[in-house]
Amino acid sequence: MSDYWFSSLTTLLRDPPPKSHRRSAYEVEANPWSRRGDVEATLLFRGAIVSAYGYIESTLGEICVRASRLPHYAALRDSFPHSADQRMSFLRQAFAIAPLLEYQCWAKMFLDRLKDQSDLRNLAAHSRMQVLPGWGVTFHDVRRDGPSNVTIRRQRMTMTELETAAWRAARLSRLCQNLVDRLNHTDILPPVD
Repeated sequence: MSDYWFSSLTTLLRDPPPKSHRRSAYEVEANPWSRRGDVEATLLFRGAIVSAYGYIESTLGEICVRASRLPHYAALRDSFPHSADQRMSFLRQAFAIAPLLEYQCWAKMFLDRLKDQSDLRNLAAHSRMQVLPGWGVTFHDVRRDGPSNVTIRRQRMTMTELETAAWRAARLSRLCQNLVDRLNHTDILPPVD
């Protein structure tokens, strides 16, 4: 029986479902009440959020590396960032010193919006979700805030709210790209290579 199970599992993992399959091939939770279109729309919007923050975080890391190579930012090198919060703190300090001071207003606007939306980033990246028709999606996660404080979070979003959140995350990534384009246009920062 175990050989049969292994063979079935291998086929399931290798072969895509038939077009007539009523369930979504991308559904991560087997839920008999979930509709294929709802699951796939949720995954699209969640994927847009995660992709937007992936772009933002890798871009901020690159800006930090490039800025740290300038002599103006030698004092900040000891606080070189490893986490998202540290990167934001590093960049706030870097944009308060010339030559990046000229772009501080753009950076502040971007970093403030990023901070305001950081909970959405964590929710989309780290929680499990349940999709129900007419209800939307409920995100569930368990977080540890300190040595003994455990927080259980459940956040429900309608499809419209999730789509709006995805749109905002995409807009924020374009704002990040705009900031980087301004910096690249003036060659203020040295290249990573």
